[in-house]
Amino acid sequence: MRKAAPLLLVLASALTLTACGHQADPPPSDARPTSSDDPRFLPLAAYDMPESDGRTVGRARWTLAKECMARLGFDSLKDLATDPVPAWPQRPAGTGVLLAVLYASDGFRYGIQDPEQAARYGYHAAQAEYRRRHPEKKWSLPQYLALTGEFVGDDPKTVHGHRVPERGCLGEADRTIYGTNPQDRKDPVLDLETRSLRQGMRERAWNKADTAWSACMRKAGYHYATPNDAATGSDRERQELEERLNGRQHDPTEPSALEKRTATADARCKQQTGYVRTVHAVDLRIQNQLIAKNRTKLGEQRRWNREAARKAHDILEDRS
Repeated sequence: MRKAAPLLLVLASALTLTACGHQADPPPSDARPTSSDDPRFLPLAAYDMPESDGRTVGRARWTLAKECMARLGFDSLKDLATDPVPAWPQRPAGTGVLLAVLYASDGFRYGIQDPEQAARYGYHAAQAEYRRRHPEKKWSLPQYLALTGEFVGDDPKTVHGHRVPERGCLGEADRTIYGTNPQDRKDPVLDLETRSLRQGMRERAWNKADTAWSACMRKAGYHYATPNDAATGSDRERQELEERLNGRQHDPTEPSALEKRTATADARCKQQTGYVRTVHAVDLRIQNQLIAKNRTKLGEQRRWNREAARKAHDILEDRS
């Protein structure tokens, strides 16, 4: 099952999508849901990397990366803890780049579902999950560039007289584990999961679920056609800005009170209308159809993941 994780991109407009986090919690259970009635059950997940293998790969990636960093002159990182795996490096503030973050998780595939979770985190529950699992570390700009190789503008391409590897030390580690950088290879699991959602949202049953949910939201005082519209919340921006200016929200990184109220109503309406049960059934049917049509490349992806996990295990064994 795909846990909360940041989607990492560098956009041409110098908008960098990175992740930050702190206070990792205990490793989650590796058991995948087996009942098709469980909204966390996704047929395509059987072809994805299991959580235990993902943790092994993550530890091996950071083990290799800190060796690379030491080679580039960052001796202080020799003892960097890799279990739990650190959060993906965040570019330091004040370096002329706008930072944004997008988190994805199978647990929120159909949006926020738990009213209590919504009341606490608004639409940022996936981000909160990621932060609990991965400790945050502050990086200097040279460290960040050496780790990620995500250069912008006039960023230096060398550190301590050494040229930064392609995609940084983390990218070099990925090439050792996978044989190539995963970003350069299309992931059929993620591709088909995305395709299933897009196709499902055009189905009549899904549209009827949206309509029922929207009617419930109107009774609560909110006017959105779909849960995606509520989560995006472009209509909240002005009111949230007014709240911040009036001092009603002290931490701009936290979801506003309005977002929390909206997300809570969203989750309650999903429960009252049976929204998740309906759209999950559509998603299951489409995923099974896509699997039947793409078994070869899905099997190749599963073997690729297994080989990477074996390689990562050997790397950690060699250093134990």
